Amino acid sequence: MNLKTQKKMVLEWKGDYKLEARNEKGLSVKYDATLEHGGEETALSPMENVLASLAACSSYDVLTILKKKRQILSNLSVEAIAERRTEPLPKIFTKIQLKYIVKGQKINPEAVKKAIKLSEEKYCSVAGMLKNTVDITYSFEIIEE
Repeated sequence: MNLKTQKKMVLEWKGDYKLEARNEKGLSVKYDATLEHGGEETALSPMENVLASLAACSSYDVLTILKKKRQILSNLSVEAIAERRTEPLPKIFTKIQLKYIVKGQKINPEAVKKAIKLSEEKYCSVAGMLKNTVDITYSFEIIEE
């Protein structure tokens, strides 16, 4: 069975290089260009947003899986580092490294490893869209509290 869903975003120009995208619920995200490209850097660039979206998408999965595995987390953060090519255009990401920093009590490293792997291979839609065009690597660190 191949079910399809539809999402709608409306993007509006807010002057200069500022843009705002809004979904059907009225939630929005703002964008701005870099100084180098005439913007004021008042918001994330589209490519920074792609990187943040990958980290967020995967984090939802990891949090959900670790919760089901009864891991006691006090914090989760992800450092996302990307490399972009300069030629040829478009300047796409060529490598992305995600490092998960998991804080909590008695966190099982195998549970974290499996949660990240499941997100990467099965659940994260953003990773699924990017994986054929960019090399994505994953690592993690556990900080015991």
